[in-house]
Amino acid sequence: MKIYISADIEGITGVTHWDETDLNNAACQPARQQMTAEVAAACQGALQADAKEIWVKDAHDTGRNLIAADLPQQVKLLRGWSGHPFDMLESLDESFNALALIGYHSRACSGASPLAHTKSGSITYMKINDRFASEFLIAAYTAALVKVPLVLVW
Repeated sequence: MKIYISADIEGITGVTHWDETDLNNAACQPARQQMTAEVAAACQGALQADAKEIWVKDAHDTGRNLIAADLPQQVKLLRGWSGHPFDMLESLDESFNALALIGYHSRACSGASPLAHTKSGSITYMKINDRFASEFLIAAYTAALVKVPLVLVW
């Protein structure tokens, strides 16, 4: 079984202020540790479910938030940005058996969380087929395009 995990930080447990999402701010360090712990827990669950390959995309800001040394050694970590058209799901394809999203958050202008946004703070809102789009919805559509089931949103 081959699993793809995409992780963002604004939906991570306890992250409630933009300072906690900025690598240049000391307040970000506990958030990075929590993000890493949540991703590591998902990886451990996948391994217990007999996953043979796990890819993790660090999908927040610079893509350098996860603490690699704290992830299971079996993980292939995708950091930074390559310009791949799938963006937060870089390299997702039909060879994966499942997609998990960790730390995903409310869409821009939803008012549902203190860090609600879509892609960047400069996008007021985004619609796809007349539906307001969140990063979650974009990921779900992307996974459906390559026929990979979305099995976890954390």
